[in-house]
Amino acid sequence: MKHRPSTRRLVTRTVAGGAAASMVIGGLLAGAGSGSADPVSLTLNYQCPFPLIGTQAITIDISTDIPTTIEVGEPTPEFEITAVATVPETATQGLNLVGAETVEGSALASSTVTVPEATLPVEVPTTIPSTPIPDSGSFQVTSTGNAPSLTFTQAGDGTISVGDVLLTMTPRTADGSETGLGTFDSQCVQDPGQDNTLATFQIVEPEPTEPTEPTEPTEPTEPTEPTEPTEPTEPTEPTEPTEPTEPTEPTEPTEPTEPTEPTEPTEPPGGIEYSYGLEGSSHIAKLRASAPLTGGIDAELDLASGDFTADLLLHPTSVKARLFGLLPIRSKVEFQQEGKTTGTLTGGRLTANASTTITMPKITVFGFPISRSPDCRTSEPSDIALTSEDGFDPLAGGDLSGTYEIAPLTDCGALNNVVSAFVAGPGNTVDVTLTPQQ
Repeated sequence: MKHRPSTRRLVTRTVAGGAAASMVIGGLLAGAGSGSADPVSLTLNYQCPFPLIGTQAITIDISTDIPTTIEVGEPTPEFEITAVATVPETATQGLNLVGAETVEGSALASSTVTVPEATLPVEVPTTIPSTPIPDSGSFQVTSTGNAPSLTFTQAGDGTISVGDVLLTMTPRTADGSETGLGTFDSQCVQDPGQDNTLATFQIVEPEPTEPTEPTEPTEPTEPTEPTEPTEPTEPTEPTEPTEPTEPTEPTEPTEPTEPTEPTEPTEPPGGIEYSYGLEGSSHIAKLRASAPLTGGIDAELDLASGDFTADLLLHPTSVKARLFGLLPIRSKVEFQQEGKTTGTLTGGRLTANASTTITMPKITVFGFPISRSPDCRTSEPSDIALTSEDGFDPLAGGDLSGTYEIAPLTDCGALNNVVSAFVAGPGNTVDVTLTPQQ
C-alpha cells in the first residue's frame, strides 16, 4: 500500500507559503523612507504539490506598511510584514494520517522590485516556526518578519510584485520525531492572471536644505613668507575632437499582453493510492505447519474517513507437514480472492478484512498423490481479519497479524473427507509485513 509517486506530493508546505511570500516582500523594500507608511495588503492563490494529497490550492494573505514616497539615497528602515496562509482540510487529513502533530520548515519566495535603475529579482529565505495541526478542518498559519534596508539611486516610480514560493517542510509526531514523509519540498506556482502587485511607490529627490547663517569674521592672521615660484610646465598637445555619435531611433512600444485566465483549483483527490509488497507466513493449526506467503496489495484510502478498499494478491505456495508426526504430507496451496479487501486506518491503527477461497490442487503422501483435482478447495471462503500495532505508517509500511478458519474441503477426490479432516478448522494464523513499493 505504498503511496505511488504520481500522487505523492503534504500540505504542510502550505503553512510555509504565507511566511515565504511575506518575507520576500519584506526583503525587497523597507518601510518608512521620507514618506508616510501606508498599510497595504494582497491575497494570492497558489497550486502546491504535496505528498499524499497531490496538488492543492493554497491562499496566502500578505499585509504590511509601505511608504508612498522614498528619497533618493536615503536608506529605508526595516519594517514588519505579516502573512497568513490557509491550510486546506485535505492537508490536515493527510498530516493526521501519518501521525503528525506539528509542522515546521522554511520557505524561499521569489519577488521582483522594479525601480528606474533596475529590475531586481529577490529571493528571501525564512523560517517557519513549529505549528500545531488540528484534528480536522482547515487551519491558518501566521508568519511575521523584518525586511532589510534598501537604498535607491534614481528618482521615479517603483513597484513590488510577488512571485512563486518554494517550501521545505517537516511534519513531526508528538515526541518530535519525523513522520514517514520526512522532510520534503514543494514548488508552489502562482495561479496566472492575478494582479500580484503588492505596492507602488515614488522615489523622489531630497528636499533642498535651508542656507545656514554667516559666521562672524575671524581676526586676520600674520602673512606668511612667500614661497619660491615653481617652474612652469610644458603645455600639452590639444586632443583631436571626437566625431559626434548618430542619435538612435526610438523603439516602438510593445503592445501589452492580455492577462491569462486563472487556472481552476485542483479538486481534492477522492482517494490516495498505495502499493505494498507482502511477505510472511500462515500457520495451519491442524497440520502444525506453516506455509510461506508472498504477494502484494494495492489500496485506495479515503483521507476524510480513513476507510480503504484494496486488491489483495497472494502467490501460490506449498505446505509440508507430518501426519501423526510420521507421514510426510505435502500440498500445493493457492488463493482466490473473493471481492475487495476492506478496512480502516484511523488513530495510527490499520484493520483489514479479506475473504479468500483456498485451493489445494495437488496433495501427496510419501510423494504419492492422493488428490490431483484442480477443484479441490474450501467449501466456503475464509474471512481473514488483520490488524496492525499502534503507529502504523502508510508511507513506511508495517506488520499485520490475524486469525482465520478453514472450512471443510470439497471436490478433492475419493479421499476428500480424510484430507479435509487434517486441514479444516479454526485457530489458523497469518503474520505478514507490508513494504512500500517504488
